[in-house]
Amino acid sequence: MDHQDAVRRGAIEKYLLNEISQPERDEFEMHFFDCRECAEEMRTTSAFLAGAKLELRRTQLTQPVPAAAKKPWFEVFRRPAVAAPAFALLLLIVAYQAIVTLPRFAGARAQPENPQILTSLTLSGGKRRDGAVPIAAIANGQPLLLTLDIPTAERFLSYACVLIAPSGAVVWRLPVSATEAKDTVAISVPSDRLSPGNYRLLVQGRTGAGGDPVDLANYRFTLNGAD
Repeated sequence: MDHQDAVRRGAIEKYLLNEISQPERDEFEMHFFDCRECAEEMRTTSAFLAGAKLELRRTQLTQPVPAAAKKPWFEVFRRPAVAAPAFALLLLIVAYQAIVTLPRFAGARAQPENPQILTSLTLSGGKRRDGAVPIAAIANGQPLLLTLDIPTAERFLSYACVLIAPSGAVVWRLPVSATEAKDTVAISVPSDRLSPGNYRLLVQGRTGAGGDPVDLANYRFTLNGAD
């Protein structure tokens, strides 16, 4: 699971509300400890939920709900004792969506309005035609575009591209379907999560859900800091 996948699934909210399956919980916890954005979002969301629960508990204790006998069930929401805490909780939910949820999804889906030239690297055997390892400069705020061809075979049902940092740590793992692998694959990599150094992009193939991945290609490239 990467950050964009966690955002798309709503993993943080499900995790805090205990509405997440155990396999997805394990996958998110592995991602969470390496993701600065998710860690900050976790603190914000946790604080919001704690405040909402405290406010609801306080209003319930200070304003008990009277019995609604022989009246339609929705009549209870017209009474001040119920309407006030319900409206306060609704405001908290709206504020949370405006401050946390909506900007997060807007940021994930935002697209540039004008054309722009991206720093790109075409990976082929990890070397350029002159035999040197390809080099690119990291541009602040702009993604790095990696393009490569995946060596496909009929026995593989799916593939994955794994970016490995200079330290040997896995930066992210991107699944690629068998259909996507038939064409040249273009990957937009956020530059703010990369530091200068020598990287590897490992391409793996999978024959089934329970099978071990098979290494198919190992592309090397170098990133330098922006001038």
